[in-house]
Amino acid sequence: MFTNFSFPACAGFLALATGFTAPLQARADLAANAILKLELAHNNATSINTKRIEAAFSGLVWQDFGVQMDLGIGKHEQYTSTSPSATVHAYYQPEDNLAYGVFLSSEDRRPGNSYFYGVEVAYETPVIGLEAFLATREDISAETSGYRFGGDVTLPLQTAPWLSVKAGGTYDNGLPLERGYLYFGAAAEVSDGIELGATLGQTDLDATIIGVSATIRFGAGTPFDRRDSFARYPGY
Repeated sequence: MFTNFSFPACAGFLALATGFTAPLQARADLAANAILKLELAHNNATSINTKRIEAAFSGLVWQDFGVQMDLGIGKHEQYTSTSPSATVHAYYQPEDNLAYGVFLSSEDRRPGNSYFYGVEVAYETPVIGLEAFLATREDISAETSGYRFGGDVTLPLQTAPWLSVKAGGTYDNGLPLERGYLYFGAAAEVSDGIELGATLGQTDLDATIIGVSATIRFGAGTPFDRRDSFARYPGY
């Protein structure tokens, strides 16, 4: 029955199957590496509480090149409207602990809607994690523009690898979005892939912001943090 099934035909079938399997595997990797984060923050100067939920997915799609997609939605409790955002990162990852990327972020926020176009880099070792970005801002409903830059430093404690301290900040220039924010905090991995964190921040208006968060990581997580205003300015 199978006498006419030649070796070349078998090889061709395997090559065809491999061609279908590789893209499917890439999509599986994209879905397997993800984070889900819930964050609550309180501004002691304005007594405004904010809440934020976000998800991000990442994975290599061709050799050392990958894509990360972020989706988030935040809300100031005193406002009736919510602020959604979406970001697409394209990155080059020559090593597991190093990634260079470009990103496009769009957000609906007060006082307006904006696009951010930027470049970014992330580097991580067992003793330190570094991340930095620089972006230009274009406002959708106005002829205004500006720029944003920021970064984060993470230091896992060598005596307690499940615990890490973190510090960073963000600065925006260009009306109507001119502000700055600095913070420090700590995070504990209470279970495999589950992390609880807390931050204490200071705005350029001398307001203190306290934040708490819960993060679930799937697979390797994502190489880059979020870029939208709610993520960079929790509780502002």
